[in-house]
Amino acid sequence: MSVLDSKSPIPLHAQLESILRNNIEHQVWKENDLIPSENELSREYGLSRMTVRSVILRLVQDGLLYRVPGKGTFVSVDKIVSKPISLSQMGIREQLEQMGYENTTALIGANEVPASSRVAKRLKIKEQEPVYEIRRVRSVKGEPFSRHVSYIPRDCCPGFLEEKPDLEGRQLCDLLKERYGIEQNKMIETLEIVHASAEEAEMLKVKKNYPLMLLEDIIFAVNNRPIEYASVLFRGDRIKIEIKNTYNS
Repeated sequence: MSVLDSKSPIPLHAQLESILRNNIEHQVWKENDLIPSENELSREYGLSRMTVRSVILRLVQDGLLYRVPGKGTFVSVDKIVSKPISLSQMGIREQLEQMGYENTTALIGANEVPASSRVAKRLKIKEQEPVYEIRRVRSVKGEPFSRHVSYIPRDCCPGFLEEKPDLEGRQLCDLLKERYGIEQNKMIETLEIVHASAEEAEMLKVKKNYPLMLLEDIIFAVNNRPIEYASVLFRGDRIKIEIKNTYNS
């Protein structure tokens, strides 16, 4: 157990904060672990409960801890830092693999369906035109991380699903390029916060109305035709988006 040094010029509350941060960083307390209560920490370190509470609140504000009313304070899950696909030119799966995260993809369904008005508008086709709808869930460390739904016009790649492509082990862009010579030329990407529906909550193992990050991509081929509309939902507690810009002097 680390102890506080009353003779140190470092304030006692700062020493306690350093100890708690160290416990989190070195996984003495692991992700989603319940940490000792304010009363327990107060007795252990000989500090007032008010001082302990102020330290814990700082760690909550920094995203290292989270509170659950009636249950206590827990260690936050370390968020994965991802880059926008349009800037990194790498899919989510590629980014996860590059960062060393173990991830798996499960195919939920792949079917030919009539395009809804929403899908038709994004793909610049007529409503009810046939499209391929591909639904997948990606997991990181065995926990659901994101839900992916992609729509591809059937006339871009007739017979695509009949060929039983490896939709769990391969990326769509690679399959379309290899089988149909379709190359991506540009992408329009949007990002917003939404709340989980009952179905989405069950799929991602969160509560209904839980905050999710919605990433939508419209991908164009070299002839400027939209070839894919993708909707990706991320758990808001598992990811943050990093955007880097370099300015010329």
